[in-house]
Amino acid sequence: MSHTPARALEHEAIPGLEDDEVASRVVREELKLLATVQAALGSEASANTAALRGRELDDARLLELREDVAVAKPEDLPALFEQMHHLGSLRAQRGKGVVGSVDPKNPYFGHLRLEENGKRRDILIGGKSYVDSNSGIKIVDWRQAPVSRIFYRYREDDDYEETLGGRPVEGVVLARRGVAISAGELVRVSSPQGTFVRGEDGRWKRLDAFTARLRTEARDARSEASGAKKLPAHAAGDKHLPAIASMLDAAQFDLITRPGAGLIAIQGSAGSGKTTVGLHRIAYLAFAEPQRFRADRMLVVVPHEALMHFVARVLPSLGVEGVPISTFPRFARRLLPELFPKLPHRLHDDTPPVVVRAKTHSAMLRAIHAYGSRLNDDLDARVAKVMEKWPMGEKVVTAWKATRPSAAPKAGPGGTPAPGTKEEPVADQRVTTFAQWLAGKRSIDGVGLASMLPPVTRGAVERLGQELRSRARSVIGAWDEILTSREMLGEAFRGQKDFGSGQLDRVHEWCVRQARIRAEGERDGELEAIDVEDIPILLRLWQVMRGPLTAPDGTPIRMAHLFIDEVQDHSPVELRVLLDLANKDRSITLAGDSAQRMLDDDDSRGEFDWKGLLAEIGMAATTLEPLKVSYRSTAEITTFARGVLGPFAHEAEPITTRRGPDVELFTFASVGESVAFLADALKQLAQDEPNANVALVARFPQQADVIYEGLERAEVPRVRRVAKQDFSWEPGFDVTDVRQTKGLEFDEVILLETTATTYPATSQARHALYVGATRAAHQLWCIASDKPSPVVTEALATPPAT
Repeated sequence: MSHTPARALEHEAIPGLEDDEVASRVVREELKLLATVQAALGSEASANTAALRGRELDDARLLELREDVAVAKPEDLPALFEQMHHLGSLRAQRGKGVVGSVDPKNPYFGHLRLEENGKRRDILIGGKSYVDSNSGIKIVDWRQAPVSRIFYRYREDDDYEETLGGRPVEGVVLARRGVAISAGELVRVSSPQGTFVRGEDGRWKRLDAFTARLRTEARDARSEASGAKKLPAHAAGDKHLPAIASMLDAAQFDLITRPGAGLIAIQGSAGSGKTTVGLHRIAYLAFAEPQRFRADRMLVVVPHEALMHFVARVLPSLGVEGVPISTFPRFARRLLPELFPKLPHRLHDDTPPVVVRAKTHSAMLRAIHAYGSRLNDDLDARVAKVMEKWPMGEKVVTAWKATRPSAAPKAGPGGTPAPGTKEEPVADQRVTTFAQWLAGKRSIDGVGLASMLPPVTRGAVERLGQELRSRARSVIGAWDEILTSREMLGEAFRGQKDFGSGQLDRVHEWCVRQARIRAEGERDGELEAIDVEDIPILLRLWQVMRGPLTAPDGTPIRMAHLFIDEVQDHSPVELRVLLDLANKDRSITLAGDSAQRMLDDDDSRGEFDWKGLLAEIGMAATTLEPLKVSYRSTAEITTFARGVLGPFAHEAEPITTRRGPDVELFTFASVGESVAFLADALKQLAQDEPNANVALVARFPQQADVIYEGLERAEVPRVRRVAKQDFSWEPGFDVTDVRQTKGLEFDEVILLETTATTYPATSQARHALYVGATRAAHQLWCIASDKPSPVVTEALATPPAT
C-alpha cells in the first residue's frame, strides 16, 4: 500500500475540511505523523535486509582473518587483530537503532505531544513498544511505559507532574488525541477540537458533539390518531472507534494497574466499563508478571454464553491468548463426573422456585460451613471415645487434636470466619496429617513419635483412621444430610425473613423425595436426578471437607488470578467455590452492579449488597471502587434508566459523556397494532440503513415469541429470535428477552410491552427494565400495547442532566 510522504502533507488541503481551518490543522498533523511512522516502518524492512546481508559479509571476512592469523608472522598479528576488532564492532552495530515491532496496519491509537523544559516531544500510545532513534519515533506500550500514565490521567493543556524512570518530571500536555487507523489508513481523529472522520469516499467531516458510531434522528412527527411514528432513518455512522485502551479514564487505569495481590471489587452503573477494566487488568497482569500470571493460570467467569464469546474476542485483541473463559455452570459441570462419578448427572427441569431460592440463598453457605465445623467436632469426639480404652490412647487423642489448631476459630455468625482470620481445617487433610504421623512420616510438636505406641493400640488407631477417612470424604452423605434434615434447614434459615416455616417444609419435602428416588430408583415415573443448584453445594462441600477441587489428573485447581463478572448474578455458594480457586495471595477482581440484579417476581431476597456479600463469603476487599462515568449510553438514556430504578437508583448519578435522541414511548391499542407498526418501521430501517442491528427486548420469553412470530409473518427481513444468547451480531433485528442481554450492548434497543402489567412498580420489574434500557448505546424506544407502565412514564418525565 502506498502512502503520502509526510513532507507532501504540510500544505495539502484536507478533502471535506477546506473551510474548517482548525479541523484541517489537526487532521493534517495526524496524517503527517502517520506518514512518518509508516515511512520508518517501510525503511525498517529494507534496513533489516541490508543489515542481514552486511552481517553475512562480515562473518565471511572474519573467517578469512582468522585463517590469516593462523599462518601469519608474529609481526603481522597486531594489524590483523585490529582489523578483526574493527569488523566485530561494525557487525554489532548493523541494524541497531530500532527496538520492538508493531503492526504497520494499526501501529498506535493515541498521540501525546509534551513540553518539558522548553523541549517538545511526540509520544505515541499503542499495544506494543517500538522505538526508532534515527527517525525519532517512539511508540510505547500502554501497559508497560510509565509515560502512558500521562495519556490516561491528563487532558490537553494540563500541567503534569509524574515520576518516570525513577525521576520526577513535569511539563505541559500540548496535545492529546485518540486516533483510529484501519488497514494502515487514518480514519478517525478525536481531540478537544472535535472528532473528525474519514468517509469511504476519502472526504473528512466533523462529527456533532454527541455523534458516535450510529446516529438516529426523528424524521416524521407522531400520528395523533394512531400514536405511531415511522422509525427514523439511520445516517451512516463512524465505524472506526478508538482502541478500547485509549478510552480508559484515570480511575479505570489506576484500577487496572494495581498490584496483583488482594481482592478488588468494582461496582458501577451499566456501561461504566466494569468488564473493560476487568479484562484490561488481566492483560496488564499477564504483561507485567508473565511467569506468575500465565494465561492458563487465570480464569474469567461470566454469567452467560454470549459474554463468553465477547470476552473470547476481546482478550486476544489485548495480547492475551489462552485464558480460560467460562460460565459457572459450564465450569462446574465439567468437574462433576470426575469428582462424583456415582452421582446422577441428569438435571431436573422442574425444580420448584422455592427450592431454587433456598439452594442459592446465603443461608445455604452458612449451612455448609456449619456442617464442616460439626464434622470436625464429631471426629474429635469419636477419636476421644475410641481411644479412652486403649493403652497410651491419650497420646493418640493429643496427636489428633493437634491437627486442628486452637487458633482456627469456629464459624461465627453467617457460618464463615471473619475476613482475614484462619478457617476451620479441612477434615480430610486432618486425617492425612494424622496418618502420616502414625506411619512415622511426620512429627507433631509436643506429641512424640507414633512408634512408642503399643502394637494393640496401633492396630486400633489404624482401624479408626479408616473410619475417619470415610467420614471425612463422604461429601454426598453430607449433602443429603443437610438437605433432608428439617432441623438443619431450620437452623440454617433461622432469622431469614424471606423464608418462613411453610416454605422450608416444601423445600424439605422436595429434597427428601429426591433422596428416596436416588436410593430406591424410579418412583412414580420420576427418574433420579439432581437440581442445577445442587452442583455448587456439592463443590463447596468438597472444598470444606476434602480440600481444593481437583482437575481430571488429580492436581489441585489453583488460579493466579480470577475475574468474576456480573457478581450480582452469582449465588454466595457459587462465589465461594470460585474464590477458593485462587492462590494464597487472593489475586481476584470482582465486577458487578447492584441495579442489574434480576429476581423473579416471587423472589423476596431484596437488594444486592456489596459489603454484605463480601462479609457473607468471608472475604475482605482490598478496594471497593465505584466507577462513576457511564460510557455506553447517552445522557437521555442514562437519565431514563436512573428514573426507572426510582428508590433503588445508585447513590451517585452517573456522569455521561454525550447527548443523543430522546427516549420515546409509543402506545397502541393491541399487540397486533404494535407489531404492524414495528414491521413497517423495521422494513423502512432495513431499506435506509442495511447495516443496522437493533435489539427488540421483552421482559418474558413468551412476549418475545409473540412479537417475533408477528414480525416474521410480516416478512421483516433478517429478523431473528434469540433465546440462548446466540447473538450473531449481523445486521438485522434480534428479538429476545431481557435475561439474554445481560452484559451486552446494542446501538438501538426497542423495549417491548412496557405496560403496567409487565412492569409494575416493584423492585424486580424496575431492575429488569433498567437492564433492558441500559443495553442501548444511542437510541431507546418503549412500546406498549396497553396502559403504559407508570415506571416508564415517570422516568420519561425526568429531564436529562445537563
